[in-house]
Amino acid sequence: MSSKNSYSRRISSKEAEEGFIFILKNKLSFFPELGEKFVLTNNDSSREVIVDSYPCTCRGPERPHEHYFIRFEELESGDKIEITKTNSSESNYFLKIYKL
Repeated sequence: MSSKNSYSRRISSKEAEEGFIFILKNKLSFFPELGEKFVLTNNDSSREVIVDSYPCTCRGPERPHEHYFIRFEELESGDKIEITKTNSSESNYFLKIYKL
């Protein structure tokens, strides 16, 4: 689903309810460094966002790890999103939302 020039996924009910886009650990290198601001554009609106993380023990207390995400409010469960880099700058990305 994702290529090296884009990141895509289907939004889960948790992502929609809590207002975030989950970022898979193996796709972190597609985005700027953790905590570094970048511009995410969707249609006619742009906003500064960051990739953030929170500690988790969903695999059990003996396997602590981090979950990575971008805060983004306007998504619904089942939406498919695709984030691509724009050519103009390393810190500009475009978000396309495909509604079900």
